[in-house]
Amino acid sequence: MRGESQHSNRREWLAVRRQTAREVTRASDSYGLLLALVIIDYLLLSIDWTHGWPTITSTAFIGLTALLAFHTSHVRDRPLKVVQSAVVIAVVASVTSTAFGGDVGQGIVFVICALLILASPIAVLSRILGHQQVSVETLLGAVSVYILLGLLFAYGDLAIQLLSGHSFFVQSGKFGASDFVYFSFVTITTVGYGDLSPTVGLPRTMAVTEALTGQIFLVITVARLVSMYQPRPRGERIRSVRSGDAGDGEVDPPD
Repeated sequence: MRGESQHSNRREWLAVRRQTAREVTRASDSYGLLLALVIIDYLLLSIDWTHGWPTITSTAFIGLTALLAFHTSHVRDRPLKVVQSAVVIAVVASVTSTAFGGDVGQGIVFVICALLILASPIAVLSRILGHQQVSVETLLGAVSVYILLGLLFAYGDLAIQLLSGHSFFVQSGKFGASDFVYFSFVTITTVGYGDLSPTVGLPRTMAVTEALTGQIFLVITVARLVSMYQPRPRGERIRSVRSGDAGDGEVDPPD
């Protein structure tokens, strides 16, 4: 009887943990999941998944990232509906661009993606800067914003080249998405290897703007959040998500 009771308690505990995990995923401030999506966006762009049908996949992931950023940052009503509409437009545009081809069509898709990426950091920052206590999720949100900024300029720079019909870089050759994501993150981190240089005019303006944006964000926002970071007690996130469900305490496994 004792063995059956322990087995039953174990199953109940596992069921509670699974339910808690689902609630945490649906709750606000799930920036670990957002960061995972952002990394996927980076990888898809860095391996040059921007030609043909892979363009649709990359665009869909950008849309998912924007929707999650707004959902987990608790941005609702009209702004969320606008983003949802923009995601649909982006996916339809990517399908059309893939079917008919052309640099201009692909450039338009990248402009829409850049706008979705631009909206995402705004939503995240509006949430995490209002946190009364800086937690791990707050820091993950800040890291997500930093990477999103790099992706924003990568998509924007590539769109400029496609729509203008002129190379973004001084160096000769054919440059794809992987070159732009490389140049963007080298610029935002101010590494500056010098193997790729923007041409005069708008490309140089974009590069300077990105470098300034990245450094200001690191020095002011990230440094401030890190200095205010306070580790949350074990189980506090589960208790906050499950408040009102099966008590207030940590869900501990049965003996």
